[in-house]
Amino acid sequence: MKSNFLKSKGANTQTFYNFLSTMLRSGIMFITMPIFTRILGTEQYGLYSIYASWLTIFVCFMGMNVKSGLGTGLYKFKDDYPKFRSSTLVEGSLISAVIIIVAVLIYPLIKSIFGYPIFIFTILLFEAFAQFILDFANLAWIYEKKAASNMLVSIATLVLTSVLSIALIMMWNGDHDTLYYGRVIGTALPQVAIAIFVWAYIFKQQPYGFNKEYWKYSFLFGVPLVFHMLSQQILGQSDRLMMKWFGTGSGQIGIYSFYYSFVTILTTILNALNNSWCPFLYDDLAKRNYKVLDKKIGNYVQIFTVLCLGFLLVSREVMKIFANEEYWSGVNLIPILVLVTYCTYFYQFGVNYEFFNSRPRVVAIGTVVAAISNIILNSILIPPYGMFGAAIATLISYAILAAMHTIVVKTWKLEKYPLTYKPVVLGLLLVLIGCVIFYVAKDLMVIRWGLGVALGVYLVLSVYKRKTIF
Repeated sequence: MKSNFLKSKGANTQTFYNFLSTMLRSGIMFITMPIFTRILGTEQYGLYSIYASWLTIFVCFMGMNVKSGLGTGLYKFKDDYPKFRSSTLVEGSLISAVIIIVAVLIYPLIKSIFGYPIFIFTILLFEAFAQFILDFANLAWIYEKKAASNMLVSIATLVLTSVLSIALIMMWNGDHDTLYYGRVIGTALPQVAIAIFVWAYIFKQQPYGFNKEYWKYSFLFGVPLVFHMLSQQILGQSDRLMMKWFGTGSGQIGIYSFYYSFVTILTTILNALNNSWCPFLYDDLAKRNYKVLDKKIGNYVQIFTVLCLGFLLVSREVMKIFANEEYWSGVNLIPILVLVTYCTYFYQFGVNYEFFNSRPRVVAIGTVVAAISNIILNSILIPPYGMFGAAIATLISYAILAAMHTIVVKTWKLEKYPLTYKPVVLGLLLVLIGCVIFYVAKDLMVIRWGLGVALGVYLVLSVYKRKTIF
């Protein structure tokens, strides 16, 4: 019975693997976070966060996002899907190779923008390519319902990058101003090695190269989403880049980056939930099981809302475990960034429906508008308010994004959103109350932790009673 559960492609099994992966990765991150914050310090930690921001931007362009067509391609090409997958992988790899060559050739002309020596810039490019391959595999395995494969690769990658990064930083013999290079190299090398293995593994299953129909489909689906991904990264990364641009100290950028990373635990859990949710959402939408979906949405909202509330209640104390006193001045960023995460959760209901109806351009337009709003708001709020201005600008931008996608799907004439929004609106109100409690009950640790434990017990009992995650 246990063996059948582990091999099953059902929602509970997929969610089990996604959550197990999330818990293991979060555990590793929570163990290594205080190590990195202490051995790097706020300035070097801030410099690495800026490098990571550039990396995520380059990832948007690698392969021109042809991987985005895998989910719908699984249904469109059906029996020929393995060929479609391999062909798309080859297409994305060739596009990425061209991007790397062009970027290296023109780097002398753009070096002043980045400020890195050529070898660090080259590492950045190859790491971005590796992330494209790993993201390709991740997306393929999500829709193929192979969460166990995703778990193994993600855990192996995180363990190897963490161990090598710590070792290189500790052994670094160069200038202290380049200490974060140890983190850069230690993160890149394992990812490149694992990406090569994953590429070969996927391609070997069904070797296939050029196919005009496949390449055209993937390219036309993916290119609009390059702007979506780039805009997402602007939403998530422009705050740190613009803080540097406006002269905010590296120390304050490091503090902001720490809290952004700290709250990422919720984003990681959300990704695990959404990865489990989407394949079954699409199945029910295709069958028009709307009443069943409305009930599942209520369960989905319950899970993530309770997790956000629990995080808000205990994060004041937990934060101090992972960073020393020089980071504590930014503790009041936590509720703002939790609301950013919940707005991300809110807008995914609309975006998932837009993807199901093959509307990548609609998805891209909404994200571009939010990204432009974020840049404008950052330029207004960062100079007077620093890292708190950056956080508020990010929150407003994500709220705009959530509102736009909700309005779009609720007002479509041909494919109007058929599901309920009431549970997620209620969930947002509860999280807002949780944010208020964070501030007004800052000295009431026992009460906050008591409420957090009670919420945890309530959630576990609820899931156990209904015998299903969703």
